[in-house]
Amino acid sequence: MFKLILLTTSLLFTTSLSADMQEAETLIVQAKCMKCHNTQDFKHRPKKVNNFEKLHTSVKACVYGTKTGWFDDEVMDVTRYLNAKHYHYKAPALEEE
Repeated sequence: MFKLILLTTSLLFTTSLSADMQEAETLIVQAKCMKCHNTQDFKHRPKKVNNFEKLHTSVKACVYGTKTGWFDDEVMDVTRYLNAKHYHYKAPALEEE
């Protein structure tokens, strides 16, 4: 029984995380982020972005500057997406921010 609960919880978490990543990718496309950025912009730059919190601050700055109108959870989804795809910083727990 415990194994079934653990498997179900794991699948739900993985499905949710995958959905968040797909949503983040869609947000990036819809906001046309790549008009200003290219993949080289997402390299590790120790003097500018060197941890998850600074990455999140950078995403928030872009959202503010471009007036995308993203909600806080969407900003966090995009931050986590960019972190997973490009930066690989240690991220805070997946609790609600």
